[in-house]
Amino acid sequence: MINFSQGLVETVSRLFPDAIFYKKTTEKVVALTIDDAPSYDDPDDLATQLILDAIARHNSQLSPSQQVRATFFIISNHIEDHSDILQKIIDCGHEVGNHGIADSTHAWLTTLEFEKQLKEAQEKLLALTGKSRIRWYRPGRGIYNRQMLKAVEHLTEQEDYDMKLVLASMIPVDTYDLANHPRLTAWYVRQLVFPGAILVFHAGSAKVARQTATALEMILDELAKKNYRVVSMSELWDLY
Repeated sequence: MINFSQGLVETVSRLFPDAIFYKKTTEKVVALTIDDAPSYDDPDDLATQLILDAIARHNSQLSPSQQVRATFFIISNHIEDHSDILQKIIDCGHEVGNHGIADSTHAWLTTLEFEKQLKEAQEKLLALTGKSRIRWYRPGRGIYNRQMLKAVEHLTEQEDYDMKLVLASMIPVDTYDLANHPRLTAWYVRQLVFPGAILVFHAGSAKVARQTATALEMILDELAKKNYRVVSMSELWDLY
């Protein structure tokens, strides 16, 4: 049976067919995505590390085949020169996505400026991770337009980007001070989970990242009790 949240997401996805909101599947699986990492006000990346630690503690209870993997959508200008947080993310089995060079609304940029910023972020992420490809892009504020899609297509033709635009199955509330409480976040997510959903949390500031780490401990335990697998975007897209 399709619940209200799933039905709403399916309807929205038909209105915006160029973006990914969920993966159609009957398997009990969801993708975990973290936006805005690393935190802009946390030069030693301690808050992002708390998120990694929360996931690792949960994974210590699971077999290797069932362990949680996440996709971290990185803001490249938040990365300090001395930082090794991207390598830590990858070493923990997670993956990296492109969230631009700044925490801003990318749809407000001109086509040329958007393409320039997307390419700058992509090149930095590739260089720091040693990867040959970053598969996923999430637009700032979750807003995109036709010019942005054309820019991604152009970079795919010229630079072999082959990048997909990912949104989520939920409107996040954890970026607002009044709503950003771990128990509220856990309750909110509980209402929105369905097979193939894409969950999104944030790490844009040290405070928000710490709240996310606390919320994830509750959320991951609840999902495990409901027999949900929690995976990265690539796993969701490729395996289910």
